[in-house]
Amino acid sequence: MAIIESENYINALKRSKMKENIKIASYGGHALLKDQDNKCSKCKKDLRAGYYKIVVDPKTKEKKAVCSDCLVQIPERR
Repeated sequence: MAIIESENYINALKRSKMKENIKIASYGGHALLKDQDNKCSKCKKDLRAGYYKIVVDPKTKEKKAVCSDCLVQIPERR
């Protein structure tokens, strides 16, 4: 429901007769996923919707998408 309301709002802004261009902020994760071909940065498996996290490397400040399997490491049982 929220998607429909936001689309209506965006369409109303586009139809208005404002002289300035309207810039809409968007989440940068979509471009990151395209750059990684929708694959995990560690294991190269396909990322499933909702089961990945975008992690920022504290040293290089580089963003990477990591799947849930690589994000949570479970040690092997002995």
